[in-house]
Amino acid sequence: KDEIDKMCEDALSEAKFLPDKPAAIKIDQFIEAYFKCNLDFGTDFGADVMGFTFFSPKAAPVVVGVSPSLCDGTQVNDRRVRTTLAHEAGHCLIHPILFMPDIDTSSLFGTNVDVKKRQILCRQQDFEGGRGYDGRWWEFQANCAIGSFLLPKQLFKTACEKFLVPVGSLGMKEIPPSKREIAARELSEFFDVNPKVVTIRLNNIFPASRQPEL
Repeated sequence: KDEIDKMCEDALSEAKFLPDKPAAIKIDQFIEAYFKCNLDFGTDFGADVMGFTFFSPKAAPVVVGVSPSLCDGTQVNDRRVRTTLAHEAGHCLIHPILFMPDIDTSSLFGTNVDVKKRQILCRQQDFEGGRGYDGRWWEFQANCAIGSFLLPKQLFKTACEKFLVPVGSLGMKEIPPSKREIAARELSEFFDVNPKVVTIRLNNIFPASRQPEL
């Protein structure tokens, strides 16, 4: 997770889409600028396909898409579009090597990856990052990238400072249970993501049961 955090932050910084202070990440513009690929909001691969990424014969991402069913103008779904784009950006950043023409990776994947067609179709269940690791490492990595792109670690820590309280005698700080829901709601407005995305990031960076480190 730390490696993915760094990879995503470095990419945002290189593309000049990493703000100096906590703010919503322009993930759609970042994808177009950094990966130099097209965004597709009109192709429907079925009710359960939320997002997709196509790669070129040279394994470069060429299209990143989001299901048109999410593009209804509501705040919840607008934020799901951002989450889906960040997930697909994770595939673009981490997984091009899996589609290199001289590497046979077809035996590594489940049904949502088609190596011959050079595409990844991500379904609703592929975004359930809060449920932990289920063996599909490529989806686990793309889900990690959601928080890394939309809630960059250092910016997120800065935004969380107002909710932190000291615990123990070693100067450790954490967000107490009484403030976690409030923090999730407030930070979701700040970074323009749904509260569930913030909650997952909080649990990763500021676990509720964190013990003092000796």
